[in-house]
Amino acid sequence: MSTTAAILLVCMGGGTAIKPDSATVSGSHSGSYDYGRGQYSGTSQGTVTGTRAQGYADQVDVELTGSEGKIRLPRVVLPIMRGGENGWFELRDLEIDDRVIQAKAAINFINRPKVHIDRMTGTISISGKSGTFIGKCQKVEPAAERQF
Repeated sequence: MSTTAAILLVCMGGGTAIKPDSATVSGSHSGSYDYGRGQYSGTSQGTVTGTRAQGYADQVDVELTGSEGKIRLPRVVLPIMRGGENGWFELRDLEIDDRVIQAKAAINFINRPKVHIDRMTGTISISGKSGTFIGKCQKVEPAAERQF
């Protein structure tokens, strides 16, 4: 890790979390056959599974030190199976230039949302399998005094 001073960002915004969802459906049917000589009836039941979108507002924190970085994402977009340490996830494939910071958040082996931060406007966008986030970032000085 480089001795470059850390860049700390607090990003306020919101997005849509993609959550697993299921519903149980049931029905009944009846009728006749063979010109009215017989009748049938029955019931059936099944489960339909899919996903649902859930809106949210929250905060994302980003810490960059030299060529390494980490990110803290809203809990609502995190899957049950995940890595990380104390809520922080490593930023992989990190690219930093004068205008843009881009990376992938290493949540687990199949979920690595893309992170894009525009350094000119302060906007952040995150998109992945578990949802999206769009917000505005502010730089926080490491030695800044507490708000209260």
